Parts: sequence; structure tokens; C-alpha cells
Amino acid sequence: MAVSQPSQAPSRAPSQAGLAAPVLLLVTGALLAVTIIVSRLAAAEGAPMIWFLTLVMGGAGLLLLAAAAAGGKAKGAWRPLLLYSLGAGAFQALATAMAYLSVAHVGAGYISLVFAFPLLLTYLLALVVGMERIAGLRALGVGVALAGGLLLAAAKFDGLSGSGDALAWVLTATAIPVVIAGGNLYRTRFWPEGAQPLLLAALMLLMAGVLAAPFAILSEGAGAVLKLWENTTLVGLTGTNIAVFALQFVAYFRLQQTAGPVYLSQIGSVGAAVGAPVAVLFLGETLPQGFALALLLIVAGAVLFQFQAWPKRLPRVRA
Repeated sequence: MAVSQPSQAPSRAPSQAGLAAPVLLLVTGALLAVTIIVSRLAAAEGAPMIWFLTLVMGGAGLLLLAAAAAGGKAKGAWRPLLLYSLGAGAFQALATAMAYLSVAHVGAGYISLVFAFPLLLTYLLALVVGMERIAGLRALGVGVALAGGLLLAAAKFDGLSGSGDALAWVLTATAIPVVIAGGNLYRTRFWPEGAQPLLLAALMLLMAGVLAAPFAILSEGAGAVLKLWENTTLVGLTGTNIAVFALQFVAYFRLQQTAGPVYLSQIGSVGAAVGAPVAVLFLGETLPQGFALALLLIVAGAVLFQFQAWPKRLPRVRA
């Protein structure tokens, strides 16, 4: 599978991305937080979560595919596009399924915060495969964010001591960043030549929905999907999440093309900063002790990571 030319492939030099990268980062991270909150509301309504995920990803993929076709962007060699999307969809379906299944057990606040962890893992994996170089402030930022993540996870474990099932769900949620980091690097390394972000987002989500459907049938039963249409609230939540997913992944793939996989992984920090407070204020969730310090470390790590390249992005103003 060919890797595209530099003008088409995801950038490995986010310092040249201009102001577009930080804006896309904020938009994508905020929309990520919204999808987590909506999934928590759906779980509270008794939704079959794998079916919910299947319809959301498939519906969003169809919306984006229609938009790509209408805009004349549904072009390219379909065999490499579909093979790429199959791999990307597998990563996406697995990570999202882990989040959607565990959100009812550990809360939307904790799920939001674990999405801040992929920054470290993506950076380390990118170093291993030669897609990134060691940079002082970046490494420091990743280390600070990791300290916040470890503090948060330890507090969550302490709060659930003695509950085997709950601890298993915490482990499931905490493992999500490993899958996300792998997906970040996969999408960059194998980006098909000349492919447009909108089309790739559409095909990835469609493939993810297709891959999730058999697991929904096996785990929840074919008839369980009807529950999503029998409850007016669930119909609204499903439609809302389809729209949010579509918007999120348009920005998501554009950000990856603009700034590369490591920069992209910072969306988790933004999602954590938005999603965790919303879970407390509007869903009545209780976050672990030490949450404020953990969040401060995660956000500080993201700021340090950004600062490494920020001065180079700003255009010089001539007198």
C-alpha cells in the first residue's frame, strides 16, 4: 500500500501547520468529549451499546460519504482505499467499543480523562518507528501528562477497591489509549496516495460500523437494535451522536493530515478538559480524589508539548 507524496500525506512537521492545527485540535477534542457524554446518556437509557456504536459509526460514515460524493471528492483507487479503511476501521471500532461498554461502569468523566493518555504512547511509538525525533519540551510535556494520567488511574483504582467487576472495567478503559495510539500511527503510515481526508473519514467509519455489527449480533442479539427506535430519547441521542461523529472525524482526519499523529493525539487532553467537568456538573458523577491535580498535570503537559513548535507557527510581521 503506497504512502502518498509529502503534499498529500499527513505532515510530520506540525510546526509548519500554522494556526489551523490548534483550531482543529480544539474542535476535535471538544467534539470527542461530546460523543463520550452522549454515550453515557445512552447507556443510562438502557441502550444496547454495541448496536448504538454500530449505528452511530455507520450513519456518520454514510453522511460523510454522501458529502464526499457531492463535493467530487469520492475519487481514487478503491482497492487501497478500502484496505486502508478496513485497518483504520478496526482500530476505531475496537477503541470506541471499549469506551462505550465501560462508560456505564466507570463514568464519562474517567473515559474522558483516559483519552488524554494516547499522547505519550503515540509519541513513544513514533520515536520507535522513526516518525518523530526526541525534542526536549515535547518529552517533558509528555512526561508531565503521563504523571497526571497515572495519578488519576491510581485514584480510580483506590476508589473501586474490592469490586472485581468494576476494576476489570477500569482496566478496559485504561487500555483504550494503546489501541488509539496504534490507530494514530497506522493512519499516518499507510495514508493512501492522493486520498482526501473527507473520503478517508467516511470509509473508516463505514468499515468500523460493518466490523462492529457482527459483535453486536453475537453479544446483544439481532433484535436488540430495535430498542434504539422504541425509545424516543435514544432516537434523539443516536441522531445527535451521528451528527457529532461526522463533524468530529472531518476535523480529525484534516488535523492528522495537517499536523501528524503525535500532534493529533493531543485531542484527548482537550477532551479530558471538556468532558470531565461536564460529567460532574451535568451528569452528577463523582471524580476520583486528586482529580484537580491530575487534570492540571495533563493540561500542563499538553501546553508544554504545544510550546515546542508554537513560535515557529506564528508568521513574522514585517514593519
